[in-house]
Amino acid sequence: MRSIYLCCFFMVCLFLDSGVGAASPVSAQTARQLHDRSSVVKIFSVKSRPSYYQPWRNYADSSSTGSGVAIPGNRILTNAHNIANQTFIQVRKQGDQRKYVAKLEIAGHECDLAILSVNDPDFFKRMSFMEFGNLPHLQDKVNVLGYPVGGDNISVTEGVVSRIEPVNYSHSGRKLLAVQIDAAINPGNSGGPVVKDGKIVGLAFQGLSQSQNIGYIIPVPVIKHFLEDIKKNKAYKGFPEFSVMVMPLENPDMRKWLKMKDDDTGVMVVDIPLHEKVKNIFMENDVILEVDGVKIANDGTIPFRDNEVVFYEYLFWEKHIGDICKLKILRDGKVIELEYP
Repeated sequence: MRSIYLCCFFMVCLFLDSGVGAASPVSAQTARQLHDRSSVVKIFSVKSRPSYYQPWRNYADSSSTGSGVAIPGNRILTNAHNIANQTFIQVRKQGDQRKYVAKLEIAGHECDLAILSVNDPDFFKRMSFMEFGNLPHLQDKVNVLGYPVGGDNISVTEGVVSRIEPVNYSHSGRKLLAVQIDAAINPGNSGGPVVKDGKIVGLAFQGLSQSQNIGYIIPVPVIKHFLEDIKKNKAYKGFPEFSVMVMPLENPDMRKWLKMKDDDTGVMVVDIPLHEKVKNIFMENDVILEVDGVKIANDGTIPFRDNEVVFYEYLFWEKHIGDICKLKILRDGKVIELEYP
């Protein structure tokens, strides 16, 4: 069975003048690369993991390293698993031997993201802040920046986007959107930015140990949802989850039994948890046809950009807890429109 490991990464480049005495002009591309690298930091974390069998004690302290990136607002964005069970955090800039004490501001373990702050104003002097780009497309080239294990200088690896789909985040077990790339991602790379055209398109966070060149990054839509959530609520509330169990309707006899028209597509409700039953919204054998006007295919997918599809629950993950979804369902051959909080 293939195991999943958590990871992260980065790189550094020195531009030396080939002439004698004066430095040669720096190209625009090189200047942008230096700008990107100055945003990436190495994270040192001391952890004390609790014992769930003996709750009155903790295991012996351990330490780990990871990566992070400075974003506007004097904040450092990294992975939650980098600082889970932390007792002491330090960060270090590229080219600076000094370590600065950092503080955990907020963590979203569900989406494996966290925000750190540094009180010392000297830390952010002459540091660039990276901005966010858009979700990359298939075959887009990206650079993964970070500090893999065993290195004190930045590492940079180039890769290509090979797949975009929901995956299980190994830190929490929650399924959310992720981007698969073929760049090398190793332990220590976790929290390092994945960059395209000088903007963050994701954060490195895990890979497959028994596969070659398969790494995963947390994409921009998930990161922005996390940042909007903590800005709006002053705390992390998380991603909505649609817990009603459904089944695909690719069997034509099932669709006929449910009185679906030829152009009707959707998924059938087969089990309703108790906390959903009290809402009195769904009934077993309901067919969910649409969510917010988006038609669900019989295999449970929805259109996602050009020539791409994604699991229909992505429409719920885009929302914030407390938002309203407008659903169209088929019940006993009749179409019903309802609101689902």
